Amino acid sequence: MKKWMLHIILWLILGILLHIFFSLFLPFWWAILRALTTIFLITGMFYLSGWWLANRFIIQKKNYLKFALLAIFLCIAFSVLRIRLINFFPDMVTPFRDQIPENISEWERKINLRRDFYFLNGFNGMNVRGTGFFTGFLANMFILLVATLFRLNEYRKEQEQEAREKLRKNQEAQIQYLKSQVNPHFLFNTLNNLYGLAYAKSDLAPQMIIELSDTMRYLIYETEKDAVSVEKELDFIRNYINIEKKRLSHPENIRLTMHINHSDGLIPPLLLLPFVENCFKHGTIGKTKEGWIEMGMWDDPKFFHFTCKNSYADGHQLVSTEKNSGLGLQNVKKRLDLLFGNQYELTISKQNNEYVVYLKIPFMVKKKPA
Repeated sequence: MKKWMLHIILWLILGILLHIFFSLFLPFWWAILRALTTIFLITGMFYLSGWWLANRFIIQKKNYLKFALLAIFLCIAFSVLRIRLINFFPDMVTPFRDQIPENISEWERKINLRRDFYFLNGFNGMNVRGTGFFTGFLANMFILLVATLFRLNEYRKEQEQEAREKLRKNQEAQIQYLKSQVNPHFLFNTLNNLYGLAYAKSDLAPQMIIELSDTMRYLIYETEKDAVSVEKELDFIRNYINIEKKRLSHPENIRLTMHINHSDGLIPPLLLLPFVENCFKHGTIGKTKEGWIEMGMWDDPKFFHFTCKNSYADGHQLVSTEKNSGLGLQNVKKRLDLLFGNQYELTISKQNNEYVVYLKIPFMVKKKPA
């Protein structure tokens, strides 16, 4: 519900309650006018103190002395205005009194309700008038305090919301930038492979072009989304691995296992690709007969798991120092931090000539349209 609608509803409820109260002393239409007058005084004090005084002299100018002085002046002005406006209302209307049952009239006479009503409105002599002003002044001070605290709390929430929105946009911009780095990097490697097959006049080149077409379709139409289904992302990984296999003399040394129960679960696009690329680029697969790669993907109701292992030789360069490469792990870690904060797990280890990566991420929730 919008804030202005909530404000209107709250003032309507207060107006109804005031009308019920004033109906105890005044006829129907006089009670309505008196309730409207009171609402006018309260809302005027509330919005002038909160949305003008507090907004201008506390939030914008940080001038607390001027705020305090103007606040006192505003309370005095509204206290005087209250007495002036109430002066137009009768203390008790005769036709209304005639409708009161006899026993009620007797009760009224005993407790001198007429004098009490005079007291409430400040018209029973100078002492009562002064008391009415003082009562109104205290009430206005209370309204001013509530309005000021309300506005300051609202301003704090606005600032927090703006900060969150700024952070979200900044994160989205960084993620888009990181993804844009992945796309040309992937295409560069794939076209190199395709060039090698075409240069060797391999019969595998046409099939590789078809598979490249499928991966291009995915890159163009799917990766602009915040999240894609696990099924689509894994199909993309399969195509990439199939493309890589075509240039290897021992493709059987690549082993891939997938156990996915929630294929409609959502994960970020192109998040796994740098890990897969590193297995081929920095491992010994295709460089030695014994080179191998093992990859596994599985899930549980809340998380997606990915692991990859590849052989490497001591002294073999695991991180490229070429100017236009090296996007890999640093890129992925930035994306993971931006997307999941501390809700993901990434471990990378090297032991016994094996390079091992394990990644655990929560399934993403599809954003509902605003």
